[in-house]
Amino acid sequence: MSASGLLFFLLVVGTDYASGVAAREWSELALDAGIVAGLVLVVFNAFRKEVLVEENEIRKVQPLWRDQSVPTSEIRRVHVPMTQDGLWLYTDPGGNPALTIGGGLEAPDELEERVTESVPPAAKITGLGQEEEN
Repeated sequence: MSASGLLFFLLVVGTDYASGVAAREWSELALDAGIVAGLVLVVFNAFRKEVLVEENEIRKVQPLWRDQSVPTSEIRRVHVPMTQDGLWLYTDPGGNPALTIGGGLEAPDELEERVTESVPPAAKITGLGQEEEN
């Protein structure tokens, strides 16, 4: 879909250089349409994202991006940020998060509970002014 949009945009820009004023108006229209389409896709993606807590993995699914997942057996720490809804899942407690689950999802407390119940018993749960072992 994006390749055809890019092709259309390149054709319009190409005719702009070849034709002058009329094509310039079309290229401006194509640019405006591209911006509106991009905004619609971002909003669509925001409302269609979901987190699947499965037996062997936790997976974040978004229609416009590749799925991201982390095996539950590899999770060593779950951090609950103090300033926002969401979870950060670490496979290396001192490294960067292996999977970041942002806010804006339905029932963030239920999701937090499902994730913390599925992680290995040795995984630490941190955040919200507390630190406990699961």
